[in-house]
Amino acid sequence: MNALTTLLTSPPQARTEHRPLRIAPRPMRWLAAAGLLLIVGLMLHQHDLTLFLALNALGLHLPELWAMLSVAGLGLSAFIVLAALHPGAAPTAMQPLAALLWCFPIGGALTHLGKRLIDHGRPAALLPPDTLVIIGEPLTRGAMPSGHAATTLAFVALLILSRHRPVWQQALITLIALPLLLARIAVGAHWPADLCAGAGVGLVSALLAWHLASSGRLAAWLCSTPGQWALGLLQIGCGLAIARLETGYPLALPLQALLAVVSIATGLQRLGARR
Repeated sequence: MNALTTLLTSPPQARTEHRPLRIAPRPMRWLAAAGLLLIVGLMLHQHDLTLFLALNALGLHLPELWAMLSVAGLGLSAFIVLAALHPGAAPTAMQPLAALLWCFPIGGALTHLGKRLIDHGRPAALLPPDTLVIIGEPLTRGAMPSGHAATTLAFVALLILSRHRPVWQQALITLIALPLLLARIAVGAHWPADLCAGAGVGLVSALLAWHLASSGRLAAWLCSTPGQWALGLLQIGCGLAIARLETGYPLALPLQALLAVVSIATGLQRLGARR
C-alpha cells in the first residue's frame, strides 16, 4: 500500500518536476484519444452484444469484487481517494483536487447531455433476464455514455497530469481504469460502447478541468488556511456520506466502510495540520 501511494503521489527527483503542469502536455494527443474513444463507442453502439455477453459472464465469479469496483467508480469515491493521496497544502497537491472539483460539473453536464441525446436502454432493459448476469440493483435507462467510465478516466488523467511522470508510470496508472470499466459490464449495467463513450467524455472533462484549475483561483484558495479547513470538513462529510450511501450494491459495503474510514481519518489529519 505504501509503495502504491508513493507511486501515485511522489514526483521524480528532478527539481523542475516538483511543480504541477500548468497545461496538459501534448493536448492534441489527449483530444485525439478522447475522440477515438467516442467514435469507437458510437460505432459499437447496438453492435456489441457478443462482446457484452462474453464480458458479462465475468460476473459469475467474485460478485463481491465487481460490486466493489463499481462503487469505486463513483465520483464520491474518486474524490475520497484523490484527496487522501494529496495531503498538505502545496500547489502540487491542490491543483489535481481543484481540477477534480471542476470535473464534476463539466463531466456531469456532458454525461447527462449524452444520455438525453442517445436514449438507449441498458442491458437489463433489452435482454431476457436469463441471458445475463445482474449484480446489485438492475438499471434500465440512460446507458450511453457511462458516468462511471467518465469518472474513472478523468481520475486517471488527473493522476497522470498531477506530476511529470515517466511513460511506465503513466501506463501503470492507466491500468487502474481497466478493472473499473470491466466491472460495469460484469454487473450488467453497461454495454461496451457505453464505456468507450464515457471514457472519451472523462478525458475531455479532465483536460477542460485541468485548464480551469491552472488558470483559475480555486487551487490557490484550497492552499490557504480557509481552503484547507473547508477541504478537511468536506473529506469528513464525504466519509460520512459514503458510509450511508445506498449504492444499489450491498456486496460493496466493506469497501464503503473502508472509504469512510480513510476519508474521515485524512480529513481529520488535514484539519489537525492547520491548528
